[in-house]
Amino acid sequence: MGRLELYREDALEALARLKTGSVDAVITDPPYGTGAWKRPEPGQVANPYARKVVEPWDAFSLGWLPEALRVAKGPVVFFLPQSRLEEALAFARERGLPWRLLIWGKPDPRPRPTGPVYAFEPVLALRPLPGKGKDLHLATAPRPGRDGEATGHPHQKPVSVMAWLVELASRPGEVVLDPFMGSGSTGEAALRLGRGFIGVEREASWYEVARKRLQSTLLQAPLLGAPTREGGAG
Repeated sequence: MGRLELYREDALEALARLKTGSVDAVITDPPYGTGAWKRPEPGQVANPYARKVVEPWDAFSLGWLPEALRVAKGPVVFFLPQSRLEEALAFARERGLPWRLLIWGKPDPRPRPTGPVYAFEPVLALRPLPGKGKDLHLATAPRPGRDGEATGHPHQKPVSVMAWLVELASRPGEVVLDPFMGSGSTGEAALRLGRGFIGVEREASWYEVARKRLQSTLLQAPLLGAPTREGGAG
């Protein structure tokens, strides 16, 4: 029977409340790369006067990882920017954690003002992965007006990508946690694959999007239709 628990609160606060070893796997996409290219006037994306504006929440941090490793019995799997890959690997080596690098390849990446486009995103798995499959998955990012699953979230991951990670990192019947839930892609993948799901999201608007989306997923999969428990900040 499926388990669905959703909390609207800060990820670190939610992680601190969870018991050690209370979930089987953590699969998440922590905030990074949330800034935007700004131009002094309308024009093409490749405008040479464009500059990258970094938002206050744009700094990638490993501060949540120790708590995620504590609450998970098994692997902790997360997206990260290429520029911080060595930092994350150093974190794993210092703690003697086995790791595996996974790649999400994008057939239709978005253009960049300069240089080659980013046609893949790295995903790092800490601790052994119990599932079988490839370390590479190809999928296009959801886009409003083109893809039915698109929610409008600026960094939404495809359900197929999250399903790939869920199958690698967990077994049917186990519980997956996403402390940075966003619009709920991890949760939809987990529920559809017969896993339980605990999701945490700080932003009220995206929490509501995820809540409605995941409740709809339960209705479409009646065998997983356990009552939803909601908590956190309301």
